[in-house]
Amino acid sequence: MNSNFLEDVRKRYFLAQHIYYSNVDGHFIVLDLRKNKYLLLGEEEKLVFGALFENEAAHETPDLERSIMALVQKRILTDNPNEGKPYIPPVLAPVTRDMHGYPFDGIPQIRASHVYRCFKAVLYTKVVWWFNSMERVIRKLKKRKERHLAKHPPKVNFEQTRELVEIFRTLRVLFYTAREECLFDSLALVNFLGYYAIYPQMIFGVKMGPFGAHAWVQDGNISYNCKVSQADDFKPIMVV
Repeated sequence: MNSNFLEDVRKRYFLAQHIYYSNVDGHFIVLDLRKNKYLLLGEEEKLVFGALFENEAAHETPDLERSIMALVQKRILTDNPNEGKPYIPPVLAPVTRDMHGYPFDGIPQIRASHVYRCFKAVLYTKVVWWFNSMERVIRKLKKRKERHLAKHPPKVNFEQTRELVEIFRTLRVLFYTAREECLFDSLALVNFLGYYAIYPQMIFGVKMGPFGAHAWVQDGNISYNCKVSQADDFKPIMVV
């Protein structure tokens, strides 16, 4: 093993800003926000990621160097520190509770303001979705959340949040169906809750055997729109 080679490549190469990845039982899955797609790395590419980001041993070989340059050309890696970032594994509490099953009889009291804000959240999500890459959608979401949290410390009233999630779940059928639309549903829910100064985390998860991707909304160990059993199947690749 050439330790100087490993030292050099670890200092020179970074993940591109729009790239996220997760190691799922030895399968390296990449999320490219710019192209809005998932990629499964090949064997040589896995060696590169293992050497760069997981402290795995690697030998300097022409094949490895070609794989590094190929990943740079694909804009998955970059040698420009201004366009790259260090790899930081997402930290997330395991989901042990969910909000499926409203604890009271019937549905919560729905006011005109709830309908308006739900419509506004869905419309905003659709417009942003249509006219922006996923990279820009996530960037807008992060900036809005950061602006709010910079001025207001996070305060989560569980009962209020549970009621608002149930109101959203009741009203969304007026505008779209959530079936097979976990990403849009999660974005719309986050935007709806944002009108009430509630900013939970939005999670992107992946699994293998076979490959699958899922998105849900979570705060602490509580999932807002995903069952515990479903969240358990996925490993986080990005947390917003």
